[in-house]
Amino acid sequence: MAMSNKLKKTIIVSSIGLATLSALGCASSHTQGKYVDGTHLVQAKGKKSQIVLEIKVDQGKIVDIKTKSHKETESLYLNAERLLPRIVANNGHEGIDAISGATYSSNGILKAVNDLPRASGVQPEYVAVGAKEEQGDDFKLKWSIQPKLGLLVGDYYYEEARFRQGHMGSMTIVTNSQDRNDIILAEFNESGRPNYYTRLYQDVPKRMSEYNFSMGKKKGTAWVQSALTMEKLMVEQDKLTFEPNPNHDPKLANKLKEPNRLKYLGIDVVAGASNSIQQSMIPLTAKIHHKIHGEGTTLKFYQLAEKLVDEKGRWTGITAMLRLVVDPASKQIVKAHFDEIFADEKAQIQDASLKKFYRQSKYDSINYSEPARIGFNVMIDALNAHLQAGGSLFDINDLPATGDSGNYAATGFTKRSSSWDIYLNQAEQLYKKMRLDGVIAEHKHPAAK
Repeated sequence: MAMSNKLKKTIIVSSIGLATLSALGCASSHTQGKYVDGTHLVQAKGKKSQIVLEIKVDQGKIVDIKTKSHKETESLYLNAERLLPRIVANNGHEGIDAISGATYSSNGILKAVNDLPRASGVQPEYVAVGAKEEQGDDFKLKWSIQPKLGLLVGDYYYEEARFRQGHMGSMTIVTNSQDRNDIILAEFNESGRPNYYTRLYQDVPKRMSEYNFSMGKKKGTAWVQSALTMEKLMVEQDKLTFEPNPNHDPKLANKLKEPNRLKYLGIDVVAGASNSIQQSMIPLTAKIHHKIHGEGTTLKFYQLAEKLVDEKGRWTGITAMLRLVVDPASKQIVKAHFDEIFADEKAQIQDASLKKFYRQSKYDSINYSEPARIGFNVMIDALNAHLQAGGSLFDINDLPATGDSGNYAATGFTKRSSSWDIYLNQAEQLYKKMRLDGVIAEHKHPAAK
């Protein structure tokens, strides 16, 4: 039985529904292609709210999508918004998976697109989708954790404090010894709180660990990217204090495409660590600024960073770095840290078994296994304690993994770590410089056995 024209019109209007009626009054009657031409408002339920999108269609194709309103968790919705360019490129939501960590918001966006008025007048039923597991090789975010090569010497300032439920923020500033206003190093780090909801990252430093990859996959931006941006700003502008922004709009705080992301003037960083910067980094640098222009410091900072090379002189993809902080008054070492930092890209790392640790360091990585049969972090923490207690830079015989001992199957012995030889070489170089500067007492080498 043939359908009447009146009934056909009723079905078409019903299927288009509120999307066309709320189309800002500018949807046209042109219906060639997949969708109805014009500008349409469509909406669907996310996790916490209705997500309203403004979609422009030209010649039946989606040409632009913008979020008009939502009340989702900002960081999660920011991640889900990564779907918008995919939808435009795909001319629809079909075949697109949800974003991991933002499944509800993703489905709200996709369902709203599904309600876009079709040229055929037939609206398909929306079927919720899940998140497709992202592969490590598909990780597209970029940043560099490589230290400045060579020798770095200056006045040392450090502050740390817990914030927001117990995260530990720490800030290192090094200034030119001849000019306190000349900042030559700014470095922020943060360790997850002891009761962090993800056990894997409890008390784990974020700067050079797997945390950045985990966060990057979930939110589309890594924690360290914000820290690096701020550090660059501080060094380039010799700036440690920041004025509050009177025009701050908290609704824009985590928007990737908007300025005014933080409550301070002159700051424009990617979302991902805005809370860490506002609640920890900026307050800590303000304290350091007060120290620099108040009592100053008596501590000196020495750092040596070198690329490790193979027998043919080629970079292995690992950079060794030794830092020593000394008190010239007592001529004692008050802090020491040695680390081996993996290259920024997998292809730069020669050892295939180590490629997965790119943009991480041996000390910070959770999954790195030290061949010496003991944690690399345990070795370096013991070195720090040894030097703080007045031990020699060169007498490491009582430290972990400095020699083979016993039978591993029977007693769990540790093998000698090759990292100790790298450390000793760098320690010799820094020691000569510190002795030349007259800031350290004599450190004797152990007697040959």
